[in-house]
Amino acid sequence: MNDSDGNDGRTSEAANFLEWNFTIMANSSPWSVEQGMTQLLAHQSAEGFGPALSDAVQIDASIIHELGRRQTPTALAALRAFQAMSTIDTQRELARSHADRLVQQGLPEPSWAPRIGQVRVDGCWWAHDQFDETAILLCAFSYDGVDEHGILAMIDRTIGTGLFRELTLGTHVESLLDLLHDAGSGNDGLVTTPLDPAYARRLLEDALATSDELLEDREYRPKPMPTAYRKMRALTLARARALSDVAAPPEPFPDGVEIELLKRSFLASDAASTLPSTSATGQAVDLLVAHFVEEAGCHPLHLGPRRILAVLGLPTLAADQVGDPAVARVLPDVADAWISWTAVERGLADDAAHRLGQAARQAQVRCHSTEVEGQETA
Repeated sequence: MNDSDGNDGRTSEAANFLEWNFTIMANSSPWSVEQGMTQLLAHQSAEGFGPALSDAVQIDASIIHELGRRQTPTALAALRAFQAMSTIDTQRELARSHADRLVQQGLPEPSWAPRIGQVRVDGCWWAHDQFDETAILLCAFSYDGVDEHGILAMIDRTIGTGLFRELTLGTHVESLLDLLHDAGSGNDGLVTTPLDPAYARRLLEDALATSDELLEDREYRPKPMPTAYRKMRALTLARARALSDVAAPPEPFPDGVEIELLKRSFLASDAASTLPSTSATGQAVDLLVAHFVEEAGCHPLHLGPRRILAVLGLPTLAADQVGDPAVARVLPDVADAWISWTAVERGLADDAAHRLGQAARQAQVRCHSTEVEGQETA
């Protein structure tokens, strides 16, 4: 048997397994079918291992094609489940096309087919900090009040477009809402408010994109990554699609011209008035802003404590790594002034501005300690 035959055999076995599952789920509710399909789309073994997500996509495409060749009610049911739950747009359309053809050939629709995925959005809320570094969101759904459930996600907004740190499915929405309110009433500066469903969709889809990318990167294993991530992935994407027809547009990122205007505004501000009027100051501003944009991937005006710590603590900004000694000397003062200026421009409260300043000082202390240790080692 060649490799192609082996792949065909595995595809046939997978299709048989799916048909067997949908024999069991023949009279299930839409919610039960969604949960079952979510687990199947996780492609995980009992030990939690599974193929790479890119390989899983190819596996699913082969299975959908195989099911489309089978004229059985259970194959049709599996295709309808793929149509509702697949994480890939083209695969949902492919499954729909195959399923519609089988119906036209006389196969009966499963009882749950008209309702699967047609959930009601019962509410969206989030707890978030004023720096846009942490978002904890809760999205609640039900089938017209039956089978209520909620997805609670903690998203680290300082990494890429967002990275899942926690991802939980619960069937008692009030309990999840209590957890969210508890987070908003703590000492972390989080505020709990209702959330626009279109914006919630963007937060979830952005976090899924970054989490997928980093999960597949062997050189980067995000810690902590929710243990239930792959098992929750298909359902989370399906519920994100149910939140709104389209996601809210991404926040505009400044282009090169806008960044240059920001630099000029800063240099003309009161915050920069005590800086020396030298070319070294301008070069330090260029260096600092470039690191916020390129290394942290953030708007250079929208800074938070963790972004500041991450950028100012980079070895490339250490005094002994900056090529020009004059730039190295003025860089700490430029960083302090820039961070103070951004707080004023954004209209942040005094306590928030103080936290930004603390982060800058902490980063510079760490950087200095590293330099001293390096000199002592040498």
